[in-house]
Amino acid sequence: MKNNIIITATLLIFINITNMKAQDRSAIQQQKNMNNTDLATLRKNKVKTYFKKVDEGQFDEEYFNLYTDDVEIYYPKFGFEKGKNGITNFGKVMGAHLQSLSHDIDNFKYVISDHSIVVEGTERGITKSGKEWPDNKISYGKFCNVFEFEDEFIKRIHVYVDPDFTSEDVDRINIFKNPSLPINKESLKTTKEVIDEFFALQSGKKEGNILDLFSDHADWDLPGNKQKFPWTGKRQTKKEIEEFFEELYSNVKPEKFEIDFIAVNGENATATGYLSSKILKFNKIFTTEFVVIFKVVNGKIVKYHFLEDSYKLNEEMQSKAINVQ
Repeated sequence: MKNNIIITATLLIFINITNMKAQDRSAIQQQKNMNNTDLATLRKNKVKTYFKKVDEGQFDEEYFNLYTDDVEIYYPKFGFEKGKNGITNFGKVMGAHLQSLSHDIDNFKYVISDHSIVVEGTERGITKSGKEWPDNKISYGKFCNVFEFEDEFIKRIHVYVDPDFTSEDVDRINIFKNPSLPINKESLKTTKEVIDEFFALQSGKKEGNILDLFSDHADWDLPGNKQKFPWTGKRQTKKEIEEFFEELYSNVKPEKFEIDFIAVNGENATATGYLSSKILKFNKIFTTEFVVIFKVVNGKIVKYHFLEDSYKLNEEMQSKAINVQ
């Protein structure tokens, strides 16, 4: 009888201990779930802060504190960048192309896992040239961002979006055009036609706006001493190219401009020639041969490199001449 009592008591103690351990495990799991929920909420709020800061153009301390020091960013056509300096470089590229950008944050769809948050949504904006997008006919403003976290900080941002915001990538549009929709074909000028029009507008033989021949973002370069000759240097946007022509014609009086020949190979073209100009600040005539390198994509100039004897220009313009006819 005594042995039975001992065995029963032992079993009760064992059962109680087992129940206590189970309760402890359940409490620990509940706490862990609560911690995970809190972390997921914190991360989601940081993602929202990211989009709000981008839309407002507020790249301040709070914005950069969203990231780890070795954060990685990827964007189509732009490629990869690392670190907070990389984030800054990416912002400069986008800032040079876009006047404004806004995301429909309230209607985002989120997929949240242990270390990542995927965001699907829509965006809209205005380019530096004043074009609004999307048009909801060819471009729809859809995007998907993948955020990877290290604790509460963003460690990786990979953006999946069509960077052709204003639907100027006509060749690709025609490839993927939905056959059930009406086709809207646009006649594109050839590389040679664009180059010929460029020189006709530049020389005054044809009326029009030469800026219309350029894409919104162009690789423009005219090497030279920019402090001495403000029309030289690199440019990217139409606004900067417009400023080139303003600087050029307020500092230089064209005397002679002749094209020897133009060679075209697909999107690429090269023009060679001879020019003579009066540099007004020095009241001197400068003559040189030149080469212009063009690239034309979808009827728009995306590359313009003007190469002249910039060393000769710098050396000859040392002091102001007394008389020049």
